[in-house]
Amino acid sequence: MSRLGALTRVSFKSHFGLAIMWRRLFREKKDRWIIPILAISFIGILPLLFGMVIFIQGAYHMLKQLEMERAILDMGIAVGQAVILLFGVYYVIGALYFSRDMEMLIPLPFRPSEIMISKFAVIVVSEYLTVAFIILPIIITYGILARSGAGYWINATIVYLVMPVIPLALIAVPVVAMMRIINISRKKDLLIIFGSIGMLAAVLGFQFLMQRVASRNISTEDVTAFLSSPNSLPARVRASFPPVVWGANAIYGGFSRTGLFYLGLLLGTSAAVFGALVILSEKFFYGGVVGLNEIAMRKRQLTGDELSRQISSGRRGVTAIFVREWRIMNRTPVFLLNGVIMVILFPLLLLFLMPSGTIPFAAIPALGKTAPSVLIAALFMTICSCVNGVSSSAFSREGAQFSISKVIPVAPREQTAAKFLHSYLMGALGIIAASVVIAIRIHPKAVNLMAALGLALTASALLTAVGMIIDLARPLLDWTNPQKAIKQNLNVLLAMLADIGIITFAFFSAMILLMMPLAPAAVIGGLFIEFAVLAALGYWALLKFAEKRYREIEM
Repeated sequence: MSRLGALTRVSFKSHFGLAIMWRRLFREKKDRWIIPILAISFIGILPLLFGMVIFIQGAYHMLKQLEMERAILDMGIAVGQAVILLFGVYYVIGALYFSRDMEMLIPLPFRPSEIMISKFAVIVVSEYLTVAFIILPIIITYGILARSGAGYWINATIVYLVMPVIPLALIAVPVVAMMRIINISRKKDLLIIFGSIGMLAAVLGFQFLMQRVASRNISTEDVTAFLSSPNSLPARVRASFPPVVWGANAIYGGFSRTGLFYLGLLLGTSAAVFGALVILSEKFFYGGVVGLNEIAMRKRQLTGDELSRQISSGRRGVTAIFVREWRIMNRTPVFLLNGVIMVILFPLLLLFLMPSGTIPFAAIPALGKTAPSVLIAALFMTICSCVNGVSSSAFSREGAQFSISKVIPVAPREQTAAKFLHSYLMGALGIIAASVVIAIRIHPKAVNLMAALGLALTASALLTAVGMIIDLARPLLDWTNPQKAIKQNLNVLLAMLADIGIITFAFFSAMILLMMPLAPAAVIGGLFIEFAVLAALGYWALLKFAEKRYREIEM
């Protein structure tokens, strides 16, 4: 095996940990409870996948009447590319610059480009898993409905495999250059955070500008022409990110001359941007990594009173742990970008990327007319509160420092209560951001917006408790990359599946109440009481579980 192949193999083992999981499950026969949970979770996802297939099927037949059915491929690939482009900033920075194994790899006889390639391969494979539920249902459903031949399926496979390369390389190139400059400064963490936010703002601004230009001077008569033209929708997508249309044309064209041309164009462009990244990494990669974790401190002699205040803040246990959680989250760029920024970013994507006249917003009735519209708003707020993974990584984020939490003179109940408060406030931040988006786009009555806000805050408390229970049951404490504590943490996935189950339960509860001869206020009040009781039970169960589990966790 070549040197690069061996390094890539080790990177995959370190990142995904499949070999460790296989050994624990089938050799050591530990954590076998994960198998039935994963099976149940997969069964729970099937209705969601079924709903997506039904939606895609309906859109296909509707667009086929207008000879626009191929636009499904354009939009599907566009959404997948947007997800990679927007959230890949945090992923690239965490994998390339905050992995603990970098301290071991740099002294070894590897070239910077070899380390970059191995890390980039891991990121690409991880993005396959990220966009699988977005792209694969569209490609498979479209291929079956269109009765596509072998050329479609082969090209679709190739396009799916190379799809993350261009957006990730376009992210990695400025990241490598940015980190080389940032590493010169003493305020490295602060510059990383602001630099990443700046890059993200540039991406959002570019997308927003493209939509403004594309939608300029559109009248009511133009809407009919837009829906009846077979090329208008792909043209809109092409204007923002051409590789989207290259991939769609390659899949749609199959083995035809057009299909092979666009497939070659996509592969050639992917190879070119990847080659540029490899060349850039040879010059600047090590310069951005070496010394990144060093801390510049001012030498100053402390007086006795100052030393006393530094050692003992005089805070109560819950307050002290909460402050510690807050500082760990804010001082670690990967945690801050994937946690705090995410809850604000998710609703803002709809605010900036969807003009107020587009179908998603126009289809939502004005709040205040019916109870279902209030419940829809509460559902949107609740989803925005649980997309960050903060609660389901509350204990995992401590890593090896959890051994300190076991011996400090603060009871597990108090530590867990502080972590709950921190995680809940992060979810509440997402709810507030979502409420701002609703207020701007839909202009609801204040009383109905407050009703939706109250429901979402109560539901978020339940989801926070459940996420923390899942993470406390099997905390991931031996991570080498802080990115792994959130984005590659199985607990985050399990919590997300649990959230889907709870939201589904809430949906059926709401349907039952709506079918009863009850006033809208009674329906909303009934759901509020239901979530309040479940949240209280979840919080009580979390504290009881913490008393037992803290003693059992081995470091």
